[in-house]
Amino acid sequence: MSIFIFINYINAYSAGQDKKEIKINFINFTEKDYIEYFSPILPTENYIFSRYYSYSDDLYKPAKGTIGFYIGKNVIDGKEFYRISSNAVDRNGTAFKFEWDISDGFFLNNRKEEAIEFTTNSIFESEKSDINTVFAGKLLQTKAIAELNPLYSDGEVVKEIKGYEFKYNIQRSSTYRAVRTSSEILFSCAIGITNYYMTRAENEVDWKYKYTWSDGKQKVKDGWYWDPNNFNTNTIYHLYAGMTYYQIARSNYYSVPESFAWTFGGSLIWEYIGEWREQVSLNDMIFTPMLGAITGEAFIQTTKFIEKEMNPGILRETITFVLNPFGWFNKMLDSSNSGDIRVRLVFINPLQTAIENKLEKEVLKR
Repeated sequence: MSIFIFINYINAYSAGQDKKEIKINFINFTEKDYIEYFSPILPTENYIFSRYYSYSDDLYKPAKGTIGFYIGKNVIDGKEFYRISSNAVDRNGTAFKFEWDISDGFFLNNRKEEAIEFTTNSIFESEKSDINTVFAGKLLQTKAIAELNPLYSDGEVVKEIKGYEFKYNIQRSSTYRAVRTSSEILFSCAIGITNYYMTRAENEVDWKYKYTWSDGKQKVKDGWYWDPNNFNTNTIYHLYAGMTYYQIARSNYYSVPESFAWTFGGSLIWEYIGEWREQVSLNDMIFTPMLGAITGEAFIQTTKFIEKEMNPGILRETITFVLNPFGWFNKMLDSSNSGDIRVRLVFINPLQTAIENKLEKEVLKR
């Protein structure tokens, strides 16, 4: 037993020796913040952390083997944001800084958690690779980064990029997106069914089946046929329905092919359940997804252009709502959770950092 304990002690000591020591400076954070935000995501299996708490109006200068986190307030265009900043030095000695400006409002903790997790992961990934490579990987892996713009050094001659600024959109889980998309498509189908029975007189001429399982099975056996309904029903109405399904899927962050698949699924739901009493229309199954996707994407791109070119106001909101109603609604719904998140990633010249650190230590005695 003594030998066993001794061997385990030696192994534990050896494992501890292999871990890298990291100092974390928490500025304006508390121990409660550490437990809530940082403790679950720090890679304790490879590092030993020592943490220090202080209060200041700014983030300390970056240094090797040290990570700094700062939280405070910032005002942009007259609007108050929470500022979460952090700095570190990558494996090549390049210092860098993340600056997150996060709007207040509902689900603020979600936004803070996302900012801290993204930053912390980037910092520890930069221990194995340089920060440029790490950030390039983030761009390929996530759809959260939007409106990316490079930051250039001051002066007329552009020599290098000194960082990036971008907006960050919190991404939903695949389950959340699927549930919300299917729920909204079913809701739009319910509206269609209401209209269907309000215009019952013109629709019941096509009724062949009753609301029974036997007739439902017969409907499946009968298959699809080319129906002779009027032009408005077969084209305009189904085009609008398909456009609605498509825009619902796109506003839930699905790609064009994925949204087309959702549109086809919405059309199937309508043909087999919404129009239970009718034989499935082949032309409706063509027009609804095909024309719906084409028109829906055209309206989405038009909406994006209007949002980019027009000044914010009631007129812009009205136009975007008319062109893409579910897109407008989902954007408002998401903004309550994601809010407005603006980010800057700044690369700091290693020589400049070394000079500033030396100045503070030797001249200013800090």
